[in-house]
Amino acid sequence: MNVAVIFGGRSPEHEVSIVTAHQLKAALNDKYEVTLIYITKDGEWLTGDKLHELNTFTNGNLPNISDYDRVSVEFEKKPTFYNIPKRSGLFNKKSVLNIDVIFPAIHGVNGEDGTLQGLFELMNIPYVGAGVVGSCIGMDKIIMKSILSDSNLPILPYIWFTKHQWNTTSEDIIDRIEEKLGYPIFVKPAISGSSIGVSPARDQEELRNAIELACRYCQRIVVEEGIEQGYEINCSVMGTHNPIASVCEQPISNSDFLSFDDKYIHNTSDDSDDVSREGMAGAQRNIPAPISDDLTLHIQNLATDTFQILDCSGIARIDFIITSEDIVYVNEINTIPGSFSFYLWEPSEITFPQLSSELVTLALETHKEKNKLIYSNTTNLLSHAGASLGKLKD
Repeated sequence: MNVAVIFGGRSPEHEVSIVTAHQLKAALNDKYEVTLIYITKDGEWLTGDKLHELNTFTNGNLPNISDYDRVSVEFEKKPTFYNIPKRSGLFNKKSVLNIDVIFPAIHGVNGEDGTLQGLFELMNIPYVGAGVVGSCIGMDKIIMKSILSDSNLPILPYIWFTKHQWNTTSEDIIDRIEEKLGYPIFVKPAISGSSIGVSPARDQEELRNAIELACRYCQRIVVEEGIEQGYEINCSVMGTHNPIASVCEQPISNSDFLSFDDKYIHNTSDDSDDVSREGMAGAQRNIPAPISDDLTLHIQNLATDTFQILDCSGIARIDFIITSEDIVYVNEINTIPGSFSFYLWEPSEITFPQLSSELVTLALETHKEKNKLIYSNTTNLLSHAGASLGKLKD
């Protein structure tokens, strides 16, 4: 079976995606044929053997597109991926890329947000993870919070507004935030990941700076209440119709929240940084979380409820905020590739290769179920259309 891992993309999390793709390649190599498809920051689709080498990306320069074959998607007959050789000629014609299932590994916008999943739906090809709706909701914090609130799941109070509203009525927005939420608070782009553009604020000056930063990454902004003396607990969920929850973890940070550096970059010396190939697994954490069995079960139940309410499948990590009185709030969901959270399944003796293989199996099963649905409906509508249009012309 050939699994295509698509990574890179036009996203602020481009580099994170490269690390994720190579994690996946290592996990899938023993069982599947793996094709890597790299999308540049300019949107070019490339493939080639050199993409399988991590040092292609770690030498300070991203790949030169002239050194790689291009990938195209054509809908002439059956929607198909094609390989277009970098050199044209009599014996260098385009060829079909044989792909049985796709593993999306693009973090953030233009990949994790439902856009790429929409392409796969049009092509009718199996892919790992949440579908268009689940992926979109998982990325959009405003829509996600609205749905969770309507479903009576506990969330922190929040306010949202647009960049245009901030530019035209900033004083009114500040007044509304301070009246409803107070301080401390967190400011986030509505659509982003890896904590990019996210800032805490404890006074008005920090609030203004945090909003200006968030506006650089998204047109819509979320401001939510912060919890004094609170802590974070995360839980992973895997499956489709009857999802199961992993053990819980407690991430550890020296600041108010886990920043991009906390998640991915770890200092190994005074003058060099090491990009962790473990991603979030490289951050400090307590596994299992040092909480009671009752609280663990409550969080696991909320995690599976969130997973199903937001129409997810495959795997996702749900993050929670817990007060010092053990009041639990759903913070957000992280669909793939934002979180494979494989380290949360290792205590259950599930390795990352086993987890990756299970996700491929779930993708194939989900695709098979979807193809049993009816997508067309034959009626006599068009037989009456001519007469109706004729009356309109008269």
